[in-house]
Amino acid sequence: MDKAYKKVKSLCGFNVRLLSFKYLGPTDRNGSRVKIYDKRFKRSKTIPFDHTYNNAGEVAADYLIENGWNISGINEDYGIIIISNWDPDQQL
Repeated sequence: MDKAYKKVKSLCGFNVRLLSFKYLGPTDRNGSRVKIYDKRFKRSKTIPFDHTYNNAGEVAADYLIENGWNISGINEDYGIIIISNWDPDQQL
């Protein structure tokens, strides 16, 4: 993940915020979830997996868009969401 993170950041420019996402399978106590992690500010948010979507990237993107984030791109293979215009006060 770190290698892909650095590569995407070097390609996109300096003022880019990258969020990673990961599918978390169900357990005995919790249903399926998606974890979104902000490496820059070392914060994360775990949200329930919405089965109306096809994958974790769509669930994460929908959550972020509903909460006012401007998404520039998504890399499903590496689990990265690219945010190009962002406010440092906006946190997960």
